[in-house]
Amino acid sequence: MKEFRMNRRISLLLILVTILLIASFSCKNNPSQPPEKETDCSFPPGNRNFSWHADTVAIFPSFMGGVWAFSDSDAYVMGSIFLRDDDGNLQGYFGLHWNGTKWDKNINGTVFEINHDSRDVTGDDFYMVSVGMLGYNNPRAAIGEFDNKTKKWKSFLFETAGELYSVWTDKNGYFIAGGSNGMVYIKDGYSASWNYIKAPTDFSFFDIDGINKNEIYLLGYKNYVTGEGHRQLWKYYNENWIKLIDTEDTLSSFINFQGVSYDINDIAALRCEITDSLYLFLIGNESFRLNSYKHTTNYFTVNLKEFGLPNFSSAVDIRLFSLNDFFVGGYYFTLYHWNGFDFKKIEPLPYFSNSNQKGRIVKITKSSSGKIWILIETTSQTFQILQGEI
Repeated sequence: MKEFRMNRRISLLLILVTILLIASFSCKNNPSQPPEKETDCSFPPGNRNFSWHADTVAIFPSFMGGVWAFSDSDAYVMGSIFLRDDDGNLQGYFGLHWNGTKWDKNINGTVFEINHDSRDVTGDDFYMVSVGMLGYNNPRAAIGEFDNKTKKWKSFLFETAGELYSVWTDKNGYFIAGGSNGMVYIKDGYSASWNYIKAPTDFSFFDIDGINKNEIYLLGYKNYVTGEGHRQLWKYYNENWIKLIDTEDTLSSFINFQGVSYDINDIAALRCEITDSLYLFLIGNESFRLNSYKHTTNYFTVNLKEFGLPNFSSAVDIRLFSLNDFFVGGYYFTLYHWNGFDFKKIEPLPYFSNSNQKGRIVKITKSSSGKIWILIETTSQTFQILQGEI
């Protein structure tokens, strides 16, 4: 009788455990119970350890627009490029192609198919857009598109006078280019046409960065014959223009604090979608990170020197890959990297350690594999590209 009662208790216990296990399993796999949401964005530390390789890609009197890499062995550098041929004669090119071994003068197109001097270039995994101008006496805005799937170029020469200095893409077919006197061209879709927009300013846009096609930031400048120069920062939000900074008319600025003046040389923007927080970087004589929630104009400002970035008046470029992976570069071969913990001076080649030798960081990009490409001006109008392998 005792044995029967013991077996009954064991059976009941097994049934109870089975029911609890089934209930627990059902709760974990019940689609009606969503997983806990993250409360903040995660940004892994960026890599700063590379094996470096350098190539001279242009000599005097060249002017370079930038570099774009589709892969580690497939990249383009665009600009007004001059090199000597085998006979020592100076020859001009619109671009060069990295084929994995060398910079080739064959860029899958002719002069007539490209037809512009590049001032900036951007792209995605298969499509590239280069913007600039054609004609030096009376320059006109010009654009070149390259489809890396078909290996075909398209060129566009517009009636608009001036130059296009900067271009940005959301990497989903939307491209926006900015240039002289508030000139803006927008292409919404890979097969779409370019549409002209005149921004409400006569400042020229020389840098663009964005979050998506509905939130874009444009940095403008205007220099006077007196030598005085000023900057404007505009937000293009849902097709509306909002002026955030004007160093000439400070009363009309939403952002106005000591240290941000006419020497803002570059911008970068990132938004954490989870918290809907904007991080806006302003690079210049002093460099700042501005933080705001949603789309308010109340910005919490941090000077990057508080994170350990030395002030250097020559800071001209920021390349923001994530909040914990960005480079700040300038003249005199000055290059710093932030990995989320500290700033470190990067010295890929020996001359980067000479603080008296003048050289300018022009553009930085990264392949999907993590390979870094840095375009630098080593001496006046002579350019090299550094490739940083992981």
